[in-house]
Amino acid sequence: MTGKLLDITKSIPTPFLLVEEQIIKRNINRIYNYARQHGFALRPHIKTHKSLYLARLQIDSGAVGIAVAKVGEAEKMAELGGLDITIAYPAIGNERALRLAGLSCKHKIRVAVDSEYGINELANAAARHKTVIGINIIFDAGLHRCGFSDPNQIIRLAQHVEKQAGLRYDGIQMYLGHLYGDAARDPQSFKQINQLWEPVYKALCQAGLCPQTISSGSTPSLEKTHLIRHVNEITVGTAFLNDYFVVKFGHCDLENCAARVVTTVISDVTPGQVIIDAGSKGLSAKQLLRRENLEMGYIPDYPEARIFRLHEEHGWLDISHCKNPPRIGQRLSIIPVNISLCFNLYDHFYLLTSDDTLQKERIQARGSYV
Repeated sequence: MTGKLLDITKSIPTPFLLVEEQIIKRNINRIYNYARQHGFALRPHIKTHKSLYLARLQIDSGAVGIAVAKVGEAEKMAELGGLDITIAYPAIGNERALRLAGLSCKHKIRVAVDSEYGINELANAAARHKTVIGINIIFDAGLHRCGFSDPNQIIRLAQHVEKQAGLRYDGIQMYLGHLYGDAARDPQSFKQINQLWEPVYKALCQAGLCPQTISSGSTPSLEKTHLIRHVNEITVGTAFLNDYFVVKFGHCDLENCAARVVTTVISDVTPGQVIIDAGSKGLSAKQLLRRENLEMGYIPDYPEARIFRLHEEHGWLDISHCKNPPRIGQRLSIIPVNISLCFNLYDHFYLLTSDDTLQKERIQARGSYV
């Protein structure tokens, strides 16, 4: 951290989560410019930050709505009023379905599905609330997590949706999570996806089920979305903040990372090593492998240092390769491996505004697991 930033944040006990407003606004502008250039609607996925403040910042920049992972996130975000919300996750379970149906009485709600079971639960809940819930069928673009790539299976689900009085068939959702690093930059990767997707699209249209919305997402492949045919919406989350995973695989520069975990060196008794006050409860235990070594975050001011172990409240730093190693009592800022996990660990974050003031903001949807 720069001396100026240290002075601004020195009164805040560590560890804490810091977000730089200028960087996130710059990321928002870059993403929205790309979307506009290619005629895409943009739907930020708020599972990354779970914050009403940041969601409002994204919506005010021109988003058509938001995406969430869980019903609890949708309920918290609904406090913003009049939202178009996609639950980009199969909402299996009667309680989930009923809560979503309740939300749909005041908001436009859409849910991603890949089973008749889930469709039936949502239809029954919609009937009880006398409302209508939109449905996106999940297309498997290659991750093999949820959804189908078989045209017949997708048509079958879309037709089943059309038969339900309380449901509205809206379109298709896909996620390109299997593409990162070189694969996310290789045009051949997108050609392979199109070889799967084009027959599905044609079959849907021939069956009278041409999708109104075709949504694709994933941060590493974000700026190659235009290579997927017929897509008209981008659903993306991490790209607005970025993290060490995104940096490591060459999808952004350090200057595009808007969030850091600020921590303090609390012990230096072992030569070549220091201990910080951010453990797995502050950084998460997400790991990356770099140069045959496990890493659990990146410290821009000390690139030779390596976070190699996390206990609940302690982090181990190998500083043996640092010419001027950090000292006890010194504050460090860390780019976490997965920023989404970090946001879910904190009740608040501190926004460093464009005029160098600190603004404390709640993370309202933290811990929304249902």
